[in-house]
Amino acid sequence: MRHTIITAVVALMAFITAQAQTAIEIVYSGASASVSIPAGVAGVTAAVNGANVTILSTTTTNEYVYRVRGQSPDGSLLISGSYKLQLQLAGLDLTNAHGGAAIDVECGKRIAVELMAGTQNSLADAAGTQKGAFYFKGHAEFEGSGTLSVTGRAKHAICAKEYIELKSSTGTINVLGAVSDGIHCGKGKVNDDNNYFLMKGGVVNIMNVAGDGIDSDDYGVLTIEGGALSVNVGAGATALKADSTVTIRGGLINLSVEGDDSEAIRARYAVSIAGGTTTIAVKGDGSKGIKAKRYETTDATATVRNGGFLTIGGGTTTIDVQGGNLTNPDTGDTDKCMAASVDADMQMTDGTLSLTAMGPEARTLNVKGTQTLSGGQLEEMRSPWAVDTRDYRYDMTAYVDVSLDGMPLADYSRVAVGAFVGNRCVGFARFSTADYGTLRIRSNESTAQTVGFCLYDYETGITHALTPSQEVVFTPDGCVGQPGDPLRLAYTTPQNGDVNGDRLLNVTDVTTLINYILGKQPAAFDVRLADLNGDGLINVTDVTQVINAILGK
Repeated sequence: MRHTIITAVVALMAFITAQAQTAIEIVYSGASASVSIPAGVAGVTAAVNGANVTILSTTTTNEYVYRVRGQSPDGSLLISGSYKLQLQLAGLDLTNAHGGAAIDVECGKRIAVELMAGTQNSLADAAGTQKGAFYFKGHAEFEGSGTLSVTGRAKHAICAKEYIELKSSTGTINVLGAVSDGIHCGKGKVNDDNNYFLMKGGVVNIMNVAGDGIDSDDYGVLTIEGGALSVNVGAGATALKADSTVTIRGGLINLSVEGDDSEAIRARYAVSIAGGTTTIAVKGDGSKGIKAKRYETTDATATVRNGGFLTIGGGTTTIDVQGGNLTNPDTGDTDKCMAASVDADMQMTDGTLSLTAMGPEARTLNVKGTQTLSGGQLEEMRSPWAVDTRDYRYDMTAYVDVSLDGMPLADYSRVAVGAFVGNRCVGFARFSTADYGTLRIRSNESTAQTVGFCLYDYETGITHALTPSQEVVFTPDGCVGQPGDPLRLAYTTPQNGDVNGDRLLNVTDVTTLINYILGKQPAAFDVRLADLNGDGLINVTDVTQVINAILGK
């Protein structure tokens, strides 16, 4: 046994030594660069012009290792060939300031990219026609525990013509900015198995991109199985986008989308979540947390057609959206801000899906096909007020219920309950049962603050002040009420004629009633209080009755 172990260790050391001896060394130093090709390497030639390195490989049998290090503010590396290779980034800071990719690998095969342990690597390009600062004509597989930061000033930051895979050993990849997508892959061929992005591990941070965060293009798929992924995109962009399927099986995923007509996850065939923890925050009119798009085509050979499916089979997914409707000025079509929009069928068998829509026009879920819930937990919450929990340091918990005219409210599906400090909303309740709701109250102040409460009626558009059964003062990590004895929030039905719900009967109610009769649709209007004479009609007779009531008649 001991002999076997010693033999294995010797063999491993011999392999490492041989690899080191056969590695092609590329070293940058300011305005110059050098290339060292070991004697045992055949079929590889190098040309160096200042800090621009061009390597041509004619081998069709040997998988060579290229180790790159050093620094240059205006250099580049181009590797051309027709066989797979290994690219080791061993402490490289390279910017191509004159146009073209910082590193361009043109081999059409597998490129194993190793981020050498303990190294920091940085790549950037400048204006030009290149598709990415780090470009692969082939398929790239990342590994190694080092760090890579990439900035794409012409188009994408990282781009591959075929697939991109991040192995479980991958360290950290930072996309610091891009004119278009942060990471882009896709070959442009229908039904090609090499069109995919696969993340098995590592830490990926994508920010300051004008396009999509990760785009698996040309009928491509996008799969997350592990690691930690953080993506921030702006208006009109998508954090995770695939032309066929987006699948999440594991990992810690944080997607932040801010801007109109944008999306966190978009697939033209299906979105499937089977594991992991996914947190999505969306701000913008017409924007979506998840968009399962139905792609219709007459091409009978296409693998991506007639989709639009959403499947939840595990994991914890939380989606918060805030925004309103967005009208297309050319077509007149209206897009709603929605946590999840499903063009075909939705099926949920396990896991947790928590959807919160903030704003009077925002919605939680729209399924155009069949919705099947056979397991898991689906939570939906609407709030007319927006609260970004990331803006606050402290919170407390309140267990509450609501009474109307002294009777417990039985249906919370058409109302929202919010907590306020002054005029600022600092939390809203989620009612999972008819008995009580859980309300997280937020603050950046550890000092005492009196908390007030309001109820918003989606049917009438009216906000009602709520009177708590006891004074509530904000206390960090504090709690008020209990599930068995919740804090009672009470309000009463306004009197007939108070159609705007402000608890006053005055000329404003007359104006609001007249506007409703004229078809002007007031922002807040309680139709239940408008038919004062009880004849089933809302007309000028009711206006007269309101005026008489105001005059004391």
